[in-house]
Amino acid sequence: MKKLVMLIIAAGIGYAAYTNPDLQAHQAAISDMLQDPQYYTEEQDAERFGDLDFSNFLIASVTKDTIRMTMVSYGFLGRVSVVDESWLPRQVE
Repeated sequence: MKKLVMLIIAAGIGYAAYTNPDLQAHQAAISDMLQDPQYYTEEQDAERFGDLDFSNFLIASVTKDTIRMTMVSYGFLGRVSVVDESWLPRQVE
């Protein structure tokens, strides 16, 4: 019985690690939150989201603002939730 419980726990952790959102998923969720969506190249996205720090844990991921030290979004099981809706990316020239 203990082996079965351990196998179920290991499978759950493995599934959560497999579906952990990456940085692009966080950037897309933040961009979808904005009022005026525009197309940006990869270089422009890197400049826009330069203030974000991405932390990848085993089963969850988080982005935070490096200047204000606030959490902007978190991701778990393939879903990303934006916490700080007042955070805006830098303007790209």
